[in-house]
Amino acid sequence: MSKNSEKYSQLYKELSELIGDTATIKLWENYQGLNISFPKKLYSNEYVKKFILENKNKMSVQDMAKEVGLSDRRVRQILKEGK
Repeated sequence: MSKNSEKYSQLYKELSELIGDTATIKLWENYQGLNISFPKKLYSNEYVKKFILENKNKMSVQDMAKEVGLSDRRVRQILKEGK
């Protein structure tokens, strides 16, 4: 994505290639000096439940599980709880 990524140190080079120069600089300006970890869980429990219940007749259990990062078993549990 970025043509200028070579000017950055390794982490910022990778970010620049992934999200572009402007976003990389914005991240650096706001978070420089901090150690940041990204939790594996992206979506809130509320969103996941709502998504599964709204898509139960449109998508397979496997597809829903993949979409929200859960196991098939957990999607079935949420469906059962939602009845």
